[in-house]
Amino acid sequence: MHVTHLPAGQSPHPPHQHADEEVVIIKEGTLEALQSGKTRKLGPGSVLFQASNQLHGVRNVGSGPAVYYVIRWTSPGMSKPKTAAKP
Repeated sequence: MHVTHLPAGQSPHPPHQHADEEVVIIKEGTLEALQSGKTRKLGPGSVLFQASNQLHGVRNVGSGPAVYYVIRWTSPGMSKPKTAAKP
């Protein structure tokens, strides 16, 4: 879990995907969210769910900073299985 303060016009990183799932809660500002090729604008109070292995990204399209919370977890069966150590 973390809080991001994102300046106007910025993205935290390029669109990506991962096995973890995420919930993003927007506190301040306006984000443009990309999910599987579609974009939409989200403002304060919006909640965004990023499913496992779904291409996603956000960009601050507002005139001021955006602040949002990210909660990330791995559900059983979504990550690569760990191999047992050899004796």
